[in-house]
Amino acid sequence: MGVRNKRALWGVFLAAWACACGHQVEDESLWSLTPEQVDWFQKFHGNPAERAAEGVPKLLLGEHLPPRQSNKNPDLSWLKGVYLPSTNTSIVNPACASDVENILRVLQSNTLLARILEEQHFWPLLLPDSWGKVPDGLIYGNYLLWGMMEECTGLDVHEDLAWPWNYNVTFKGRYCLISTTVPRANESQQFETAFDPRLASARAGVALTYPFTPPLFQYGTCIPSSCTKEDMEASLMERLSLAGKEVRHVDCKAEDDVTEFDAGDIAYIVVISILGALLLAGALAEFIMSQTDSQHLRKGPLKYLLVFSAYSNFNKIFHINTKENPAVISCLHGLRVLSMTWVVWGHGYMFLVGVTKNIIGAQVLVDEVIEQIIGNATFSVDSFFFMSGLLVAYGVMREHKRAGRVNWIMYYVHRFIRLAPPIALTAGAMATISKFALVGPYGPTVERGIVENCKSYWWADTLFVGNLLEQGQMCLPQCWYTGVDTQIYIILPFIFIPLLWRPKIGLPWMGIMTVVSFIIPTVIFAVYDATPALFFARPEVPMTEFVDTYGKPWCRANAYLIGCWAGLLLFKVSGKKVNMTWWQALLGWLVAALVACLVIFGVANYNTTDQPDLMPPEVSIIYGGFSRGAWALALLWVVFACHTGYGGPINTFLSHPSWQPLSRLTYSMFLTTIPVQFIYSGAVFLPVYLDHLNKIIETCGYLFIGGLLAVVLSLMTEGPVLGLEKLLIHRPGRSEEPKKAQ
Repeated sequence: MGVRNKRALWGVFLAAWACACGHQVEDESLWSLTPEQVDWFQKFHGNPAERAAEGVPKLLLGEHLPPRQSNKNPDLSWLKGVYLPSTNTSIVNPACASDVENILRVLQSNTLLARILEEQHFWPLLLPDSWGKVPDGLIYGNYLLWGMMEECTGLDVHEDLAWPWNYNVTFKGRYCLISTTVPRANESQQFETAFDPRLASARAGVALTYPFTPPLFQYGTCIPSSCTKEDMEASLMERLSLAGKEVRHVDCKAEDDVTEFDAGDIAYIVVISILGALLLAGALAEFIMSQTDSQHLRKGPLKYLLVFSAYSNFNKIFHINTKENPAVISCLHGLRVLSMTWVVWGHGYMFLVGVTKNIIGAQVLVDEVIEQIIGNATFSVDSFFFMSGLLVAYGVMREHKRAGRVNWIMYYVHRFIRLAPPIALTAGAMATISKFALVGPYGPTVERGIVENCKSYWWADTLFVGNLLEQGQMCLPQCWYTGVDTQIYIILPFIFIPLLWRPKIGLPWMGIMTVVSFIIPTVIFAVYDATPALFFARPEVPMTEFVDTYGKPWCRANAYLIGCWAGLLLFKVSGKKVNMTWWQALLGWLVAALVACLVIFGVANYNTTDQPDLMPPEVSIIYGGFSRGAWALALLWVVFACHTGYGGPINTFLSHPSWQPLSRLTYSMFLTTIPVQFIYSGAVFLPVYLDHLNKIIETCGYLFIGGLLAVVLSLMTEGPVLGLEKLLIHRPGRSEEPKKAQ
């Protein structure tokens, strides 16, 4: 285990120990503190923060309220400003202060509690039971102390007890998830001697009123509905300021809270409604024409409505063509679907980190060599870069052969109208209506990180520039890929034009560009001492200087250009018989398999939690600079062999017609599945446990739900846009060949 992980675990252990023992701190425990820390304790001994520190661990460690071992009523004033708002009417509203006093009165009085329970009213037990408390597995990363949100929001208290109780209270439950932090200015002063300063910005703390305990945890609480989020926040600030800490977030929800529609929500719903109406109207028009023998109307103005027909576009998506066509690279269907599944599976481990209860222990999930399939899931993206380059080069060469030229204006126009509308519609959904599904404790966090970003930066993804902006200035995080892919696509004519004009000049020029695409990332890894991007990569070694080697086109172009070479090669052999001996084909498969295995499994020893050393610089440079291009080279052989008759059972599997419908939906699924993952993290009511079986089951769910949404997205955007393009834009030579490469 590396130094950083050891420090993190030691810090968690110390925090838990301080929480368990803090209410019994005596003077002799001060021997472990610095003189400045001793002075701090002596200065503030006996103040409200000190008293709260004595009481907080009792509840957070699971001790029952109120205690039953004696008849003495406990002093629970320490709950104010921690689990309950203050009763100080100068910072909270009077109704809130009154309800808090009534709650404390019940918790402090055994007789009053017994009287309420006699009425079969159990809210005095349910309310503190819903509060977040220290769970098992603290050191293993189980530090999301959310409590039980539904138990809180389901409370509906109505108590009216006459003399001698004179107890009257009415409220509902309001759940709050609280996160605290330490001001940057105080980090070095408070944590330098005992803890790694980086821990100071972690989640909210257990012993959150201890000045020297780092805030490692979130915790949930339940307050009366008469208290607002601002009341709880002000109470926390009053209490925590004495401990040198501050509130980071207070997110509250009540059962009767209503998420209101704003102008953006209404505008998006109107757009979706119009598109839905067009889909139904087009389908209805098509049905009427088929029943009345009015096919001649297809050539009139009605043709612009028919392109929206949900019926015909649905049939196009799920049509399966069993006839072989040499112009179709059929093995790409299976390769595309498998790569999409790999993408979703890998993202499932990454995007739900914020709701994972075993995050520290989860690093062991990539200890085994075979588990590098997960740790190196990023190469699934390079499969798509490879296929993009292949299809673009293949399409350009075919259009040049068919029409004698390439319409470069339409080269760009087709790209934009094909990819931008689905992104815009997906980003609009995340910026507006997605918030209605974020009903869990973590929902407000997702709303701050994704929904608010989509409101501000939806345009960046739609215009394919999100990956070039500062980190965090994106709406859909997966659209870094469409940005990189489009940016490479934009400069490809500077490579293709010499190739089409003078092949003897163009081929060497393309070779030089390919070599440069390998040199650039290699030099970046060497100069910046960068570490290759791996899921669950070890965080011990900070880079000399941060540099993005993952989401920039100059670091991902090699796989794309290898795909272009594959497209040129397949175009050259199109319609021709490729002759290879059995040993040549076998050698090609063995070399491709070896290269692919070295890329995926070759760095297993550097991607595990028990490896004491980092990846050596020379390995990091070579692997970082060449691995993605090497993966594309392995795919080049797979596609070439399958398309030319040397794929055997692999080609039978990848080219099976059953892949075709899902293959047509991969772009839409790429856009929909990741939002489904984010919404899921904001909808769960308890932290989830991360293991392989759970992730496989989750992935199946993501693919199913994302697939259904992808069908709707494709019907609303891809089908109509491509139909309108054919009607409005004439592309010379298109009618000469009825079948085109898919």
